[in-house]
Amino acid sequence: MAKVLLPRVLASDMQAKRLLQQAPFDQPTVQMLCRVLDEGWTSIATGLDGATEIAVRKNLADAILAMARAGHRDPIVLRLHAVSRARALLGHAERRPQRSASRS
Repeated sequence: MAKVLLPRVLASDMQAKRLLQQAPFDQPTVQMLCRVLDEGWTSIATGLDGATEIAVRKNLADAILAMARAGHRDPIVLRLHAVSRARALLGHAERRPQRSASRS
């Protein structure tokens, strides 16, 4: 199974980084944004399946990019915001079926 997921994992990492690399920032800023993505991913990646991993990586990149476009350049602030947003979405997705089942 890991052999099947590995190309998807690498592809999701490349897609997320491509979002950052195509942003209208200078090279040092893009490099910093990619480092923030890697650090954010390291702090949240444990135990995710392939499809969730792809969504989370994209969500991290989107959050980092949105903050950078708003003028934020502090890597710690960028990482904390992105990870917080991704964890909130993961928690919401995990709770959704439980809420539906308890309401039935």
